[in-house]
Amino acid sequence: MKDGRYLVWILDDEWKDHQLEETILRAHNVDVKVSRSEDLHEDLILYGPYADGVIVQVTFSCGVDIISRLNSCKVIVSLGVGFDQIDVPYASQHGIVVAHVPDYCVEEVSNHTVALLLAVTRRVHIYNQRVKTGVWDSFDAPPIPRLSENTVGLLGFGQIARQVASKLRSFGVHILAYDEYVSNNVFVEHRVERVSLDELLCRSNVLSLHVPLTSETKHLLNAERLQMLPRGAFLINTSRGGIIREQDLCRLIKDGHLAGAALDVFEIEPPTPSHPLLSMEEVLVTPHAAYLSRESVIELKRMACESVINGIIGRPVPHAVNKDTRYVL
Repeated sequence: MKDGRYLVWILDDEWKDHQLEETILRAHNVDVKVSRSEDLHEDLILYGPYADGVIVQVTFSCGVDIISRLNSCKVIVSLGVGFDQIDVPYASQHGIVVAHVPDYCVEEVSNHTVALLLAVTRRVHIYNQRVKTGVWDSFDAPPIPRLSENTVGLLGFGQIARQVASKLRSFGVHILAYDEYVSNNVFVEHRVERVSLDELLCRSNVLSLHVPLTSETKHLLNAERLQMLPRGAFLINTSRGGIIREQDLCRLIKDGHLAGAALDVFEIEPPTPSHPLLSMEEVLVTPHAAYLSRESVIELKRMACESVINGIIGRPVPHAVNKDTRYVL
């Protein structure tokens, strides 16, 4: 507390407008402070020791340097699905609950995934660039597969992946999924074939990623595993960039083993203009935008505020990642 009132500290370098959060929190008699990286050193001294709760945007690193100064903090909430920007073990050692908001953008991310899948396999981005440079030739593009004769594999089978499976079913594709934390009943309910990781890789003509970035999934898709995909396969990533070893992906596309990739996320964001994947016509890129709609942003901020309020007043915090770490996207 500061001056006898609860304080929530918002750490964010990306979004400038926090009027909604301020309105919600102040309606619960909670004061709000918003800080950006350039103000962090001074604000850490002024507000860190008094913050009862912290909301951290997904691109803002919240490590030992910050958490060690949170003398009054009860809860840290990630403003997004991911929570790898927060040092969860260190927060746990200090009795701080860490939570995220995993289900605010299921519709948006699943739609974006399907959009990327269709665009990259139909070579829409390549045709678009060709026509804009004066080339009107339907044959002037890499080979295009018939989607209904291919298999789509889902790495992870949480809420977003299940929506992707539902939306893809009308295209006639066969759908596989690997997720060791999801029960057989869920696979049966969604009419998706459950397979091992190796089988998923060996059989997927299109592989879509739907797992969080953890110590287990970091660089999970390295050269060895990417080479297990059938020749001519496509890779779709709307989860986290660090799951893929990007230099290996680049090499396998150059070598012709993979036909292309559609990436909404990179290991380091934004990627440098010289990043080799950005100059490859087989690669379609969007700027970590899969989550975005007017409605999803409002929902995200509202749910984050509800979680931080619960944590401050001692109620159970939804989606606390340091109570049960078995989360899927």
